[in-house]
Amino acid sequence: MRHALRLTICAAGLSLACSDSSADEGTEGTDSTADEDSSADEGSSGTEAGTETGSESSTDTDTDVGTETDAGTETDTSTTGGSEGSSACEDTELPLREGAEIVVSPGAEGKVMVDGQETSLRAVVTGASEGDTILLEDGTYTFTEAGDNEYTGVYVTTPNITIRSVSGDPSAVILDADYRGLGNQSAVITIDAPGVAVAGIGVRRSIFHLVHLWANADDVILHDLELIDGGQQFVKASVGSGEVDGVEVSCTRFEMTDAGRANVWGYGGQSGNTRCYTGGIDTHDSTNWTVRDSHFEGIYCDATEHPAHGKFPELRDDMVYTGGLAEHAIHMWDSAEGSGHVLTRNTIINCARGIGFGQNAVVHGGVITNNAVSSSFAADGSHDVGITVDRAVDTLVAHNTVYFSDPNSYGSGIEYRWAETSNLSLHGNLSNRQIRARDSATATLSDNRAEDADAGWFVDAAGGDLHLSQCDGPGEAALHPEVGVDIDFEERDSPTVIGADQCSP
Repeated sequence: MRHALRLTICAAGLSLACSDSSADEGTEGTDSTADEDSSADEGSSGTEAGTETGSESSTDTDTDVGTETDAGTETDTSTTGGSEGSSACEDTELPLREGAEIVVSPGAEGKVMVDGQETSLRAVVTGASEGDTILLEDGTYTFTEAGDNEYTGVYVTTPNITIRSVSGDPSAVILDADYRGLGNQSAVITIDAPGVAVAGIGVRRSIFHLVHLWANADDVILHDLELIDGGQQFVKASVGSGEVDGVEVSCTRFEMTDAGRANVWGYGGQSGNTRCYTGGIDTHDSTNWTVRDSHFEGIYCDATEHPAHGKFPELRDDMVYTGGLAEHAIHMWDSAEGSGHVLTRNTIINCARGIGFGQNAVVHGGVITNNAVSSSFAADGSHDVGITVDRAVDTLVAHNTVYFSDPNSYGSGIEYRWAETSNLSLHGNLSNRQIRARDSATATLSDNRAEDADAGWFVDAAGGDLHLSQCDGPGEAALHPEVGVDIDFEERDSPTVIGADQCSP
């Protein structure tokens, strides 16, 4: 059952049913949406064979080489969050706002109502003052197709405002772009201001991103959202210059439906050679993000031929694409030295790829803990590795569970790659596939169990519920000092159970 949204307002310690607000118009169009994702994600981990330097970790690898405790990562992963529905989600804190509260309800197409007056949601948000809260009543909020030099989506440039639902039910408050072109900034919600919070709403059917963060979007909170059917990545940080720091994505559902899959953008030129181009969270030039307690499902492309779809409808003509390898559910392309992303207690089901760190650049100081990644698909060029660390320094990958139920699925549950990868620690991970080193990567491995995880140990391995039904199946791991809780935000015993779920007989 989805948790009721209960937010503890920081400064006051008050427990409220999630609401805050803002008002009025603008013409923001600054910043082009050119997706600077050098589609250079190409070939990322999987289906390329890669040079396998070592086939690290098979069953019960207890080789404690060194004392890797993930130097450089200082975020306390046991103090924030909890899997969707846990007390950690319910107790998530939103900032206390002291400005006006503006209550908004759906109006005619592309319009909303505020105090009996018709306006647009864009106008309401643009007119907000710092400290305001915009409260969205239940209903569907629509957008009009943008004309030349126009942007009709929501564009936030005012710092420290909150946009959230009155009811706290993201399935009842829906921003539906209906695959319309919203202008240069084609995301449904674009944020270019610090301290913004968005909570308790649904965002659907974008021709481009559902939420886009620009360089000024430090300390943004995206909480308890339902993000469904992004034409490209669902949440994107692609700043052009500078960095986006301190963003938190929590207790949010990311889902691609069959109908949405038919509308994913085929990336490429008019001459063909297009490929599937979507993903869950995708960040460039970003530091100190936390992605926790969220659910990702169905983010992949199939081999069905589709018309190429994207932010430039006039360029589609008869161009088609036939699937390909989509981006990860969560992909952090980079982070500067001295920073560190934390990805914890997320559930990922039937996505093309699960979690990725790095690739063309290095991720510093990252933590990947207590995530459950599952797939029921074969490795056919559209489905790949569960967790991959590609060029990362000072990284901890601990107590994750990766289970692939198809006998012909990808051969690795977890991979780490490239000689630039250093000071990587893998501890207490569980998989029915390999934990594998490639391309001269090295790591310290301890108390992992790979290749022989049994479906019978889990509540519903094929369906993606990797909670344990047989507590003694995976065996024990030493309690890691940075992983004091499990995927459900429950305190771990010492010693603890291998994998994401702490289970006591």
